[in-house]
Amino acid sequence: MKSFLLNFAKAFSPSVQRKFLPLVLQNFACYSTTSNIDQVTARISIQNQLSYAQPTFESQPDFFRNPSDVIPGISKLELKNRRRKLCSLASRYSQISNGKGLSHLIIIPASSKTYMTENIPYPFRQNSNFFYLTGCYEPEAVLVLTISRDGEQIHSLFLNDPDPVSDLWDGRKTSPTAAIEHLGLDQAFLLSGFDSYVCDFAVSTDRKFLVWCEDRTLFERIRTNFLSSSEIRQIQSPKGIIHSLRVIKSPGEIELMRTSARIASEAFQSVINFCSKRCLQNDPISEHQIWAKIDYECRVRGAERLAYPPVVASGPRANIIHYVHNTNLCRKNDMVLVDAGCEFFGYCSDITRTFPLTSKFTNDHQRSLYELVLDIQQNLIRRVEPGISLEQLFRAMGPLLLKGLQELGILDNSIDTSLGSTELALRFCPHHVSHYLGMDVHDTSTIERHEPLQPGMVITVEPGIYLSSLSSQRIFLTKVGREFDGIGIRIEDDVVVTPDGYDILTAPCPKSIQDIEYWGTVKPSSID
Repeated sequence: MKSFLLNFAKAFSPSVQRKFLPLVLQNFACYSTTSNIDQVTARISIQNQLSYAQPTFESQPDFFRNPSDVIPGISKLELKNRRRKLCSLASRYSQISNGKGLSHLIIIPASSKTYMTENIPYPFRQNSNFFYLTGCYEPEAVLVLTISRDGEQIHSLFLNDPDPVSDLWDGRKTSPTAAIEHLGLDQAFLLSGFDSYVCDFAVSTDRKFLVWCEDRTLFERIRTNFLSSSEIRQIQSPKGIIHSLRVIKSPGEIELMRTSARIASEAFQSVINFCSKRCLQNDPISEHQIWAKIDYECRVRGAERLAYPPVVASGPRANIIHYVHNTNLCRKNDMVLVDAGCEFFGYCSDITRTFPLTSKFTNDHQRSLYELVLDIQQNLIRRVEPGISLEQLFRAMGPLLLKGLQELGILDNSIDTSLGSTELALRFCPHHVSHYLGMDVHDTSTIERHEPLQPGMVITVEPGIYLSSLSSQRIFLTKVGREFDGIGIRIEDDVVVTPDGYDILTAPCPKSIQDIEYWGTVKPSSID
């Protein structure tokens, strides 16, 4: 009855609601108190308001080009088509798996706020699947997609109820009316109506429906409240289907990733210059300063945040693949491995560069090993085209790496390769050479590495060589090879697959020895 009253009252103007709603509610004992009348009136009021708690064309015209865009370059029509495709694929999957004649309930929750300590929240980041389908920044919201037996789709969004205290501290939330108008949803409600909505749907389908939900807590609520024990089998995760959509980027998404890549590339230009200038002035420099510099340079160019905790590993610490302490002082003659990227309107970049702090490759060992890694990386990028897989790129790296190490005298030419080139190469590059990239750094995790690449996919290409006195390497190193002990080098670019090959999104980031040395000497005014 409560939901009926709210929907009934919304049909009238605000002035009529204020005049007649108390009279209507007084006919129902459960709503007869002044407090309850005030609460219902407030909820109807908030639903009728146009309140946007996220960037829009009006609030950030520097980034948006079209008033209909929810995210720069991504219109509400594109978001609606994503939801439609998800519903269609879910229906098709159920028909294949003997789910004919069922309705569908797809539930995608937003992220929740998490706290590092009482009242002190961690920076909020939206659930990528939810953001991909809605473009909504609101925490604790829930997207609900229903599909009837005859294929009719209804896209609904549930948003947090109004809370004057929360609004005072955190600002106003996106209202249901704004969600319909700006995000292109069919309907939007307050979160307090979620359970009754699901209950009504269950009743209307005679409980013959398939639930798609990846959130464990929400799943348990649905299972307990709306499904009998015999119907538990009717719950699936939509994650794989959503990932199959997300892995192919639209033109708008590719432009967002290109911008993210450009911002991060320009930040690397500034970092190389920053390090070189401090070395020239004999000023001490720490890994933490480099971290702060790249974070700052990304943010001032419009990035929301760094896409992940960066690796800033100087000297032998470059051999620690995920070294994120970033606290040590750098030595002037060290190389520094910087693995960092930024996030721009939900889309990530991911770059690794290894360079001398002075920007000058005066150490012969550093220079020759760098040229080898660069040659391997460029060779692998040239192989990127529709049809090849990440696994094939990885296997192509092994022979290139071992041959190069032998040519440098680091490995003996007569070395026993009976282990196989891939397994032996793993001793010197113990990570894969590529991963999918998009809204997440390691994007679409359910897409297998052996899947053939398609146009619109974005991947990284990131070979590395890490030389240390580890026992797994020592037995293979020559006397010359041991002189390279402590050098770790990785080079990583972001590459979009095109119909006839590839396009390097991170091309502006200095990579050749000539470019790195140039950015170490360019005047700061040329960078800003």
